[in-house]
Amino acid sequence: MKIQWLIYMLMVYALVASGPVFAHHGWSGNTGGDIEITGEVVSGVSLAGAHGTMEIRDADGKVWKVTLAPGPRTHRAGLREDTIPEGAEVTVHGERHEDPDVYEAKVRRVIWEDQVFDVYPPSN
Repeated sequence: MKIQWLIYMLMVYALVASGPVFAHHGWSGNTGGDIEITGEVVSGVSLAGAHGTMEIRDADGKVWKVTLAPGPRTHRAGLREDTIPEGAEVTVHGERHEDPDVYEAKVRRVIWEDQVFDVYPPSN
């Protein structure tokens, strides 16, 4: 009985401990190819969730949901919640969503005025 209880508890522990591994999705869903989007910031940078986010409206009027790096990494790149004002023009570089009807992109670089924020620095 004690061994069954121990096995049960180990299984529960393994399941709980593996949760964060499965929760982080990386770049899945953003495999539609490289993209560059230039547009107006309609929702400024937020570092509240697992990843930083912002929204921009492109020249065609499409609003793109932009996913940045995790908050601490985005912050280290110099991009903070109050850095880029709403209404500013930015250019982002990254990978678009695999569904062409979904206006989402996970980006590596944000350019605003003369500032470049490499939230995922290029590997050498």
